[in-house]
Amino acid sequence: MENQVIGLEIVTNTLTSVEKALSLILKDILLQPSHEEPLINLFGRTLSKPIVSKINNPPDHVSSMDGYAIKNSDIENEIVKFSIIGKSLAGKKSNKKIKSGETVRIFTGAILPDGADRIILQEDIKLISNKDILVDIGKIEKNNFFVRNKGTDFRTNEILVEEGEILNARNLSLSIASGNSWATVRSKPRIGIISTGDELLKFGELTNQNSKDMIISSNGVFLYNFINELGGEAFYLPTAKDNINSLNDIFQQIKNYDLIISTGGASVGDYDLVQSALNKSNFKLSFWKIAMRPGKPVFFGSLKGIPFLGLPGNPVSTGVCAIVFLKKIIQKFLGQKLTDDIVYMRLNKDLEKNDRRKDYIRSKISYHINEEYRVEPFSKQDSGQISTFSKSDGFIIREPYQEKLKKGTKVPVLRPPYKI
Repeated sequence: MENQVIGLEIVTNTLTSVEKALSLILKDILLQPSHEEPLINLFGRTLSKPIVSKINNPPDHVSSMDGYAIKNSDIENEIVKFSIIGKSLAGKKSNKKIKSGETVRIFTGAILPDGADRIILQEDIKLISNKDILVDIGKIEKNNFFVRNKGTDFRTNEILVEEGEILNARNLSLSIASGNSWATVRSKPRIGIISTGDELLKFGELTNQNSKDMIISSNGVFLYNFINELGGEAFYLPTAKDNINSLNDIFQQIKNYDLIISTGGASVGDYDLVQSALNKSNFKLSFWKIAMRPGKPVFFGSLKGIPFLGLPGNPVSTGVCAIVFLKKIIQKFLGQKLTDDIVYMRLNKDLEKNDRRKDYIRSKISYHINEEYRVEPFSKQDSGQISTFSKSDGFIIREPYQEKLKKGTKVPVLRPPYKI
């Protein structure tokens, strides 16, 4: 790692920029191996090889409407009476070959009989007997033959879904419709989650008169669902107590993971305890403390060759750091394009000058009278307020030392991943 420090003894007050921190993190994230699985099981998975069509769709020239199949040259020659010589259904092509003055009754999706190249809609004819029709030339659309030609949707050997794309309900259905039954995907990165702190209550436990100084642990639940939703495989590791032995026992058990995330123990003071435990396991530090708000006390390094991301214990800081860093970590593991969902909107109120840290301001988005979306920060930005994080539609991004911004100024807004 660049500027690597063995252990955690050497730390400074220098803040690493968000961009530099992300670069250092991603440098140590390796692409996951690939394997084949049945397509039917691969919803939400990431392709490591493209889906290539095995067939043409449609497989032949088919009718797009119910009607009568004829030769277009007959219409050009103003022939209007046709003898019905057969019927063509979807999945059951007529074996008749059409000659001039002949037609086959045809239904949507049916293959055109030999000799036919045009469909006359059933509402554009008059049935004069069980075996004869008259075409109303004045009704027909001259340039619309109502024929779907072979391969107009996709053709054999055409790439339908690119490498690195996520299989969703639509492209999974397309893949199966193209004759594929298996696909090659990236293995899900195995990500272990460690929560730290004597003050943490387990999921489902409530504070009482004797435990008012306790906190219900929610970071692990957030990270577990965040990781799984974005394509990883999350694992709860034991909650660490605020003592060296508890932390050391957990660190010694870590193996067979692609990434470890801890929450808590990253701030000054708490960090000393985590530092001592990690030092015993030959932790290699890349950086500690980032010029961002919330999330300043983030650290990153390597434990037993496994990337280790230390997040603050504050739930809002954990959440914002997950959106900024963990999303891209998972994308890198899976070979996806590294993306941020950033949109530009006008401010609904003034913003004061920023300090040396990059700000991610919890905000609400509203539809303005001028038919555009506006963004407004919550009045309270305390990093202990989980409710505003939960209600946020996005996060206004403020660069370090950015000047005061007036209402109506366009600003970048980071949107959380869908369903997060």
